[in-house]
Amino acid sequence: MSNRVRPRDTHLMKTLHVAAIALVAVAIGICFLLGTVGWFSVGFGVMTDCTDNYSCSSTGCSPCATTARWINVGGLAQLLLAGAGVGVLIRGLRTRRSRRTALGGAVLLVSSVLIFAGTTWRAQSSYCQPGSPGYRASYCSTDD
Repeated sequence: MSNRVRPRDTHLMKTLHVAAIALVAVAIGICFLLGTVGWFSVGFGVMTDCTDNYSCSSTGCSPCATTARWINVGGLAQLLLAGAGVGVLIRGLRTRRSRRTALGGAVLLVSSVLIFAGTTWRAQSSYCQPGSPGYRASYCSTDD
């Protein structure tokens, strides 16, 4: 038995490498998408609700300011993840380690979705919503 790599194995390795690179590229795209369009959409929707309920801007009262901070943290985290993804992509292109590259892409995707969902949830729950059940018994203060 010889130690030569068969052409079929080489083709499979190249295919796996291309798939891993594509996964990382998609993950970077999702991070950018959630960090820009997602950030704007969540910011517009949640901040409109907050400012309508409290008649203040994001800097005018504490509930809406906290909401705006959570939205901005989510957007910045997505852009940082995209930057990390570029690093994973460059490393994957240089080292040709398909398994590590694919794992990095999967971690980026999962992290991106979890950060988006988590910061959106925190932004929405950072202010009391008038008219919602338990609002009168809540401890949210709208005084500055």
